Amino acid sequence: MTERTYMVNSVVKCMAIMEALAENGPSSLSDLKAVLGLDKATLHRILSTLKALDYVRQNRSDQRYFLTFKMFQTGNLVLERGGLKALIHPYLEKISGEFQELIYASVMTEPGQAICIDKSEVDLFQQLRLNVSIGGRVSMHASSMGRCYLAFMNPRHLPEIMAGLSYEKYTPATLVDHDDLARELDNIRRQGYAIEEGERIEGAMCIGVPVLNSLGQAQAAISATGPKARIQEKKAGLIKALTEASRELSIICGLPPERWPGPGAGFSPAGPQD
Repeated sequence: MTERTYMVNSVVKCMAIMEALAENGPSSLSDLKAVLGLDKATLHRILSTLKALDYVRQNRSDQRYFLTFKMFQTGNLVLERGGLKALIHPYLEKISGEFQELIYASVMTEPGQAICIDKSEVDLFQQLRLNVSIGGRVSMHASSMGRCYLAFMNPRHLPEIMAGLSYEKYTPATLVDHDDLARELDNIRRQGYAIEEGERIEGAMCIGVPVLNSLGQAQAAISATGPKARIQEKKAGLIKALTEASRELSIICGLPPERWPGPGAGFSPAGPQD
């Protein structure tokens, strides 16, 4: 008997409704029926339960359903008590130990915002000031992790997020043109990883990979950082180790294995493209 036999249908439908609301924003019964293919009676029954539990509310004006912040609060508790950090940390330690470089992890807190949650340091003289504080914000346009979030973001949110970026110029190499960044994001989707060279800190190089959820959207990211000359020497090995970690962690986080593109295969996150 397979594990799938034990799946509870009503729970599967409930989670599908919550994911649809998270993806599409406030939605009517007709909207959800069109997206999920569930009948209105089933949708109404599950939504009424979610409303009673305060996970969902309804707009008075148009009767559309929307998620409350209870899911956000629940997610924060997961992060605070281990969650993604505990899941990712062994991979940071393994890659750092193998390549003797700084390895960072971050999570997206909301569209366009991400923070560093963990790092694995090595007992090695660093030629550059590369330290990033836990809890520090991740630059979206000028870091490999930030670009992973943009590349594998819900396409519905991307235009607004990119339009709102500050495009701060940290060094002469910082990419600050909207169109150039858009082309770079296309490259990242095709190859499955991002590379940033001296755009945040002169002389540094970072290689980042996303951790994708069941929809193929980045919910976390990992990067290796160090002096450019040293990272360049290890580039092929780091890309291999980081992308393998990205694949394993993404599958653990719900991405179907067959949807993993692998470097060079090309991949686009799911989501409506308005």
